[in-house]
Formats: sequence, structure tokens, C-alpha cells
Amino acid sequence: MKKDQLPSDVLDKIRDSLGNRDSIVVLNGGCNRATGSDEYLKRVVEHYGQRYTVSEGGCDGACFLGPRAHWIGSNPDYALERDLWNFNADPDLDFEDMNRELTSYLLPQKRIVMKDIGLTGWNDLGKYLCNGGFYSFVEALQLSPEIVTEIVAESGLKGRGGAYFSVGMKWKSAQSFTQDAKNTEIIINAEEGEPGVYKDRHLMEGLPFRIIEGALITAYANSASSIHIYVNAEAHLSFERMTYALNLCEKHNLIGRNILGSGFDANIKLLRGAGGYVCGEESTLINTIEGDRREPSLRPPFPTQSGLHNLPTVVNNVETVCSLPYIISYGKNAYETIGSAENPGTKIVSLSGSLKRTGVAEIAMGTSIKYILETVSGTDIEENLVGAAVGGPSSGILPNEKLDLLIEPGFIDGKYVMVGAGGIVGISKDVDPLQVVRILSSYNSRESCGKCTPCREGTPRISDMLGQFVKDKSSTKLTSDLNRLSRTVNAASLCGLGQAAGNPVLSYLEYFGNGVK
Repeated sequence: MKKDQLPSDVLDKIRDSLGNRDSIVVLNGGCNRATGSDEYLKRVVEHYGQRYTVSEGGCDGACFLGPRAHWIGSNPDYALERDLWNFNADPDLDFEDMNRELTSYLLPQKRIVMKDIGLTGWNDLGKYLCNGGFYSFVEALQLSPEIVTEIVAESGLKGRGGAYFSVGMKWKSAQSFTQDAKNTEIIINAEEGEPGVYKDRHLMEGLPFRIIEGALITAYANSASSIHIYVNAEAHLSFERMTYALNLCEKHNLIGRNILGSGFDANIKLLRGAGGYVCGEESTLINTIEGDRREPSLRPPFPTQSGLHNLPTVVNNVETVCSLPYIISYGKNAYETIGSAENPGTKIVSLSGSLKRTGVAEIAMGTSIKYILETVSGTDIEENLVGAAVGGPSSGILPNEKLDLLIEPGFIDGKYVMVGAGGIVGISKDVDPLQVVRILSSYNSRESCGKCTPCREGTPRISDMLGQFVKDKSSTKLTSDLNRLSRTVNAASLCGLGQAAGNPVLSYLEYFGNGVK
């Protein structure tokens, strides 16, 4: 590389060498494969491959519509789009109906993190660069790490893994304990073991380059050269696509030594999770990377002080780092205009259960659950639902009259229900909410690591008592015992799993039972 070349010049050359091709993009993420997209992809290649370039993309989030494909070109080709839909072996809707459903689903969303997913090949680095990819990282390289950190801090970005801790504050905490510029570790948490949540998998399967770019920005801001991406053990497709994307980026000097001639070094290592919901907890995740048991550690010290290999460690979620390119390119002020004043930006929610339109949707923070279900998902709440499970097994269930609560950090009802990683499951009128609580509580019991007594002994006991409660909901003693045990497990457990394991029961008693205190 010539000495007078800037990193942006080098990136331009990579972009131009890879090209920006018109293509048919067949949606083929994990969810699409469940609807037969593998076979659909083969048929599209056989039928259209001689005339067009056919790419394999991730899912655009409208999981309820599939299998299908998009024509992505310099000029619209609605006739081809129609042919591609009609080429579907067994379409449930005609092309116009499909378009209306897709538009109704996508239009209320605000796409930052999920931008371009499903509209480009997941492995098409050239298209990612032509759409502005990695230029945010190059912009960050022109600034000092301190200024990048300050931009992120002032944007108000909070972690999207479930705890919603200030990203800027976390970075500054790690930096305050760093003595050597090379002695900071970065971990991108892609564990996502929570049932009913599949946002991170959509990002890894659909646009792995954005995760890599966000990870590089994180590493640069923290003067770190070591990045670990920790992927759920069962997310095989995510791991496969991240592996390919990392190898491609290394080939083009987007990771490794002297990236784009900038003098900045950053190596990325991809790791498989150790299995288990508890691995999403920071200290457990770090323990498994170091080869220890999958169980949490007492805190303090927090990872930012002493984490992986006893070094200051920044752990950020996949969705979190995917917001960074937007913030760097458009500025903190642009980011602040999205969402609410206290909680700017967007949140990806996973929609499942008895809903009309299921999938993943990126909405502005501060949006109500009711709006998401009625407008984005298109579900008639009063006609179809008795309520919704929000936030997974660490949270609880809400009745219809409480669904006007907002997507924001903390207990959205002030008591037991959290948005967490963003799972929303519609509960049909035909389903007893208590059965949903039993499933959530049973899951917590199975996933307990067993390290602390309250969680190890208390969660299976809660599950057993719920079995008795099904037979006699009128029992005052059972209600009181369940209430007391759930609160005890929450109060006395070591990590986040146990500290929230009683919430499903407590939310049920509050909103669907007699609300015993």
C-alpha cells in the first residue's frame, strides 16, 4: 500500500474490486429453511441461474412469508418479483396480498441494525461496502479512541442484551482499569439462549459483516486488539456464516494486522458457547472461555475491572455493536432523535406465538407492546389473545389490558415484567396462561447451573408446586407458598437466572390470579 493512501482509499479499492452486482436474493435463514427455502433456492438457481446472478441472503424479518426472493438491481423489476413469488411451490397469498402484508409489517419499523438484511447476499462483501459498510469504521479510525468513546456515550446507546447498561459507561469503566493499551479484551455476546428470542441469529445469518464492523469499532475505542465472538452452541448456521465472513474480511485486510494500512491491529476469534441459558451471563461466559464450569462468579470484580484472563473486559451484545456504525456515520444527534429521550435508538423484538405476522421487527424504543402486536404484527388482540409473555423466562406474562406498556429498560410494569432481549409471545385465548408459566418455570429449573442453593433447589420446587396449583387454583395455601418461594429465589440467588426465576409466577399471580402479596 502506498504511504499516502488513507484507509478510505484502500476500502474504495476493495469495494471496486468486488463490484456491486444486480442479483436475485433468495431469503435462506434458519427460519426460512423451516418453510422449504433450501429447495426453493435450488429451483430458483435452476430456473433463473442462466439469466441472473442468484445470491443467498438471510431473512428480512418477515418470517411468516416464505419461502421467497427479492430482485435487487439498479432498476426495479416488478414482473420478475411477481414471477419469483408465483414460482413458489405453494404460496398462501397472491403477489399483491403478499406485498401488502410485507409492507404492513415493514413500514411501521425503523431499521438501523437490520438495514439491508434480506436485500443483499449474506456473504456479499462487495454489496455491503457499496451500501456504506466499513466506512463507519474508517471514520472512527480518523478519530481518537477517546472521541469515539465519547460519541457513543453521548448518543445514549444502552446494551441490547437485556440489562440495558450504558455502553459508554461500560467502555469508560474498562478503560479506567487498563494499564497497557494492548491489555483489554472485547467479547461480543452472541449466546442468545433464551427461548422466543432469535434476533442475534438473524443478524449473524443475514449480515455478519455489520457485526464485525461493530466489533472493530468497539475494539478501536477501547484500544484493544483481541476480540472474541461467542456464539450459541446450537446456532450452527450463524457460526458457519460468521466463520466465512471472518475469513473473507481477513483476506481483504479488514481484520488482522495493520487494518487498511491504519496501523490498528485487531484479531477476531470465533467461539462456540458451552451450552445453557446461563452462558449468556457475563461471568459465566468468561468462565467457559477459560475452560471452567458454566456457572457464574461472584461480583465484584466486574468484567470491566477483571474479566477474561484477569484483564479489563468489555462484553457487548450482537445487537448493541450493530448500532455503532449508524452512530459513527450519522452522529449522536441523529441517533438521539430515534426512540425516547431517555432511551434513544431502536430495539429488535422477536414475535411468535398466536400472532398474525411472526418474525423479528426493529422498532423505536418507547413503542408500546400493543402497537407492535396490532400494527406491526397485525393481530386483533381482543379477538385472539388473552395476553402475552414478554421477555422470556426471566420475565413474566401480561394480560391484554397491560399491553399498552412501552418497550424500555427495567421492569416495564414496575414489578415483574421486563423486555429483556425482546421476546414477545402472543398467548391465545385457547391457552391457559398458567400453562405458559409452567413452561417458563420448567425451563428455568432445567437451566439452573446448580451453583447456588436457592436457584438449584428453589426452581424445581416452583415447577413442582405449579403442577399442584393447576389442580387447585383456589388453594390459598398454595398461592401463598408459591408467592413466598418465588420471592425468596429471586432475592437469594447468585446470578440473573435465579434472581428472575420467580417472575413468571409472580406476574401470573398479580395479573391472572388473586395477587397475594
